[in-house]
Amino acid sequence: MTGTTPLPGGEPRGASQKRTRRAGPPATRMMPQWRLGDRVRWQGDKTDHFHRNLGDGSAEVTIANRVYRVRIGDLRLA
Repeated sequence: MTGTTPLPGGEPRGASQKRTRRAGPPATRMMPQWRLGDRVRWQGDKTDHFHRNLGDGSAEVTIANRVYRVRIGDLRLA
């Protein structure tokens, strides 16, 4: 078969391996741009206020006058 990667040792491919398709490109996930004071949900049940983006994939969130450092990927719109 041309255009396929050979198996180690040169063994022929089995019948179920001949007609495989490559996976499509992964879905692009858009992350919202958070602003100071935005209401966000964190860990499913905590509603808080966005404080600032730390630039390393984490953010500061204010809960009851306390500031917590959380991953931006864990935040959702409230």
